[in-house]
Amino acid sequence: MKTNWRLILLASIILSPYRLTAEETSDLPPRRDSVYRVNPAVDIPVLSAAALGATLPLLFEPQLIHQKCPCNPDDVNSFDRPVLGNQDATAGMISNYAVALAIAVPIALDGADQGFSKTFGEDLLVFTEVLSLNTAISHIGRYGVQRPRPVAYTANPPEGRAGEFLSFYSGHSASVFAALSAASMTYGYRYGHRVWPWLITAGVGVGESVLRVAAGRHFYTDVIAGAVMGTAIGTLVPFLHRRYRGSELTVVPTEDADGAQLVWSRKF
Repeated sequence: MKTNWRLILLASIILSPYRLTAEETSDLPPRRDSVYRVNPAVDIPVLSAAALGATLPLLFEPQLIHQKCPCNPDDVNSFDRPVLGNQDATAGMISNYAVALAIAVPIALDGADQGFSKTFGEDLLVFTEVLSLNTAISHIGRYGVQRPRPVAYTANPPEGRAGEFLSFYSGHSASVFAALSAASMTYGYRYGHRVWPWLITAGVGVGESVLRVAAGRHFYTDVIAGAVMGTAIGTLVPFLHRRYRGSELTVVPTEDADGAQLVWSRKF
């Protein structure tokens, strides 16, 4: 049978829009385009609710917390008890700076990489949503449990400070793990997943947790729970926003011994 090349060419032109590339292969250069799909109808209400949940409890903190000292050290479980007595003010100050850097540095690096663009705006919205949800959810735990901080068990506990009963779980540790996990996810979606961003996330997050314990601001279980929750939120929110890049569907006109035909192929 004689091949009709005009028919093959026409089919190629008509069917070319149906070549849907959803994931880059390893032999292609890294992409720098959008990796997140933002839906204003969903993201704006979620972000607004999370922002309210992150800020309102701080405004009404004295009315929300009803715990009083003195606190009995015997009420602390054996795993957390060694933390009692820790009061390193320098460690507490360093931990505050560490949180700020863990949030600011990923934003600055992404801005330098993407410039003032729509893609950077998408990244920033997802990053902000991660931080807002992380803070709002941590407030649910902290204001619901109202666990005394380690310093509340000292001989001279702080007087009249409602924040001394927000130990579980650690908001600082959760924020560091959430911010750096989200940054690692963004990098992975854009340039391919690597181990080193997650090593940095773990190293900085563990360091922050150690500082919070040394400062007497949290128990071991507080920072462990914060690490788990922060990592979960920092990975889940970007995952739910990712642009689907899981397969490739191709329609290709080909020629064989019997003539021309259309071949459908799908790569996962």
